[in-house]
Amino acid sequence: MLLAGALFPILAALILMSGFKVSPGKALPVSLLLTIVSGILLWKMSVLTVAAEIILGCIKSLDIILIIFGAVLLLNILKQSGAFRSISTSFTGISGDRRIQTVIVAWIFSNFLEGAAGFGAAPVMAAPLLAGLGFPVFTALAVSLICNTMTVPFGAAGTPFLTMERLISPNLKLLGMESEPFCSRMLSEFTSISMISGLFLPFAAVSFMILISGRKRKLRSIVEFFPFALFSGLVYVIPWKMTAVLLGPELPSIISSAIALPAVLWILKTGWLTPRYVWDFREEDQKMNDNIPLKQESAPENMALWKAWLPYMLIALFLLLSRVPFLPLKNFLAATWVISTPNLFGLRGISFHWVPLMNPGILPFAAVAVISAIFYRLPFRELLTLVKGSVNQIRPSATAIAASFAMVQIMILSEEFQSPGMLQVIAKAAADAMGPVYIAAAPVIGAFGTFFAGSCTLSNILFGAIQLNAAKASGFPETLILALQNAGGGLGSMIRLSGIVAACAAVNARGQDGRLLLWNLLPLFAMLILTGFTALFFL
Repeated sequence: MLLAGALFPILAALILMSGFKVSPGKALPVSLLLTIVSGILLWKMSVLTVAAEIILGCIKSLDIILIIFGAVLLLNILKQSGAFRSISTSFTGISGDRRIQTVIVAWIFSNFLEGAAGFGAAPVMAAPLLAGLGFPVFTALAVSLICNTMTVPFGAAGTPFLTMERLISPNLKLLGMESEPFCSRMLSEFTSISMISGLFLPFAAVSFMILISGRKRKLRSIVEFFPFALFSGLVYVIPWKMTAVLLGPELPSIISSAIALPAVLWILKTGWLTPRYVWDFREEDQKMNDNIPLKQESAPENMALWKAWLPYMLIALFLLLSRVPFLPLKNFLAATWVISTPNLFGLRGISFHWVPLMNPGILPFAAVAVISAIFYRLPFRELLTLVKGSVNQIRPSATAIAASFAMVQIMILSEEFQSPGMLQVIAKAAADAMGPVYIAAAPVIGAFGTFFAGSCTLSNILFGAIQLNAAKASGFPETLILALQNAGGGLGSMIRLSGIVAACAAVNARGQDGRLLLWNLLPLFAMLILTGFTALFFL
């Protein structure tokens, strides 16, 4: 009975989202309602406590929602001003080899966008750019989604990973663990595991592109490109790992892109490791794009490149200065403005502590967005329209995240009323069912969550605490299992339903969704297997 009561709210959300195509913004509030019923009836939680946990969960979710809003608003301002078009067109004359274009646009540039904006923005921006360069639309979509995986847990200034840290913190206290060293080790293990799959991602994406094309000479085209692809992976994942360990999850994708792009351009200039044969699609494949009206911004195209890149450079600079421990800015921001709530309804331990100026959504995203609008001379009325549009754009995600936070808060606190709590019941059932193979199941669960819920952030909210408790129940290292949850959550972005639909809409290729999902299962399975084998070295 307890297992059914704990599991049903999550199963209900998955059934609604997969079987009935209900959006997470509508499905997860239903799950919250079912969790409330289970908490009160089966775990004997008081109505006042449940209400306090719901309020606390919604307040905590604002930290994440503000990051999403700031990143989306900035991206919309860049698109409206024409800055994003200038950034995109700067990649068109680098090389005529489609394999190299894939690495530069779908791997390096897309990962930069993931770190700066996150939440599905990267493939939605990369796919139209590749299609505009002459890629068949289906291929442009596939490689954009495949490459947008390793960096997803660090998307939008580390939002999915930071969400995981915030959510498991109360659970760690219940388990008698210190939060800071635990999260540092989890971060180190996640980056080490994802480095391996990331190292081979450019090669996997290009190989997939060649294999589904109608061209001959496939094996040779793949083999001759391996040195360049491996180098492209190497110059990205090494600084990505080092930045994460030294500075945390907010900057790795941005800094590593800034390092990888000049390195790849230098290799192209020297000709070292670069294939002599220029690989291209068949003419009939490229002609398929003629009837597809790609979305374009109405803004002018003549913006100087430095002006277009300036907002992202400011973001990277501010995040760097405010996250380096030995610089004074971090301590200054942390002490300048602190918001603390009293115990809600007088209930001990149900309170919230927040430092607004350390939230990337406020500083630097929202601040840089407003400065950019002034710098690009957007009228004030136009800025207000973009703000309203950004609010409407994130509203479904915000509702889903708030409901998820509240649901997890109730599940965590249920143990104080009746042991085992909801999370412990689910975790024990998962550990008993999977036993010694749980380490292989952990990344699959993460990918599964992203596939249905539509983001790695929601996957971490839904399954992070469950995976923590399942790891303890099954005897596997907790940090390793949560590292695999993040890795799987990132890989699941290849097939997440909302991401596929959004990317297809961006190139007016509706109807390709099902085919794209089925084909992308192949690289997903390959990367999940590689991730599982890599994890064995950490046991």
